[in-house]
Amino acid sequence: MIPAAFDYIAPSTLDEALATLADGGETKIMAGGQSLIPLLKLRLAAPAVVMDLLRLDALRTVEDTPTTVKIGAMVTHNQILDEAKVARIGAIIHDAGEDLADPLIRNRGTFGGSLAHADPAGDWPAVALAVDGVVHAQSLRGVREIAIKDFFTYVFTSDLADDEILTHVTLFKPPPGTVSAYVKIPHPASGYAVAAAGVSLTLGADGTCRTVRVALTGVSTTPVRSPGAEAALEGRVIDADAIQAAVEHAADGIAVMGDNYAPVDYRRNLIGVVTRRALERALTRRT
Repeated sequence: MIPAAFDYIAPSTLDEALATLADGGETKIMAGGQSLIPLLKLRLAAPAVVMDLLRLDALRTVEDTPTTVKIGAMVTHNQILDEAKVARIGAIIHDAGEDLADPLIRNRGTFGGSLAHADPAGDWPAVALAVDGVVHAQSLRGVREIAIKDFFTYVFTSDLADDEILTHVTLFKPPPGTVSAYVKIPHPASGYAVAAAGVSLTLGADGTCRTVRVALTGVSTTPVRSPGAEAALEGRVIDADAIQAAVEHAADGIAVMGDNYAPVDYRRNLIGVVTRRALERALTRRT
């Protein structure tokens, strides 16, 4: 299909982009465009202006700090996979990235765009929740930091204000003894998650789980963490019984959604399946 008519702008500086948003009007930000362009073609989005961030090279950097990795909003999926600094976050990055869409989309789609799009079946949102991080947003009013656990608010909706641009995300480096993994059951047509789990566990020398995050995507109106699975694992030696308890409680407190492909009861069962597989994959990475 052909999109509805819109004006196209590509600012050269972040200040110019922020000034455009501050002026108001119906402006849609485009990063890689791999989600927005299909929406435009289907006329599910019809903004008056599309503002392309492709010229903002300052948003394409990856920086290493003692405790975090700072990923610019315009860093592509393939850059994430190729960047040694990002690999320090853990194996979960490679798990999700290599199974994300196809090579064409990985070359154009961006990390920041994926988070801002807030797809309830997106891969990077679950990874960010599992490893923990902070979203950095900027407007002419100033800079704002949003904990990733508070960032996703509803279907395709984030905590970003209309005049804000997501500039970068900081992901926390894991402490020693941490293992992680991401497992997805994809829809056979779209490749999006019917259900997926990202897990990060920090284990003591005796196998006791000191901290744990279990994040799910594809199962609710937003990517979410699983309080039931986390409570079942934290403070316990991670053995078969602990994993079974996590599986049994993984869907607790989550408003599981259903559709024509995966009804609610089926998807609730899949939450346990992907949680088990992700935990077992992570544990194979213990050294």
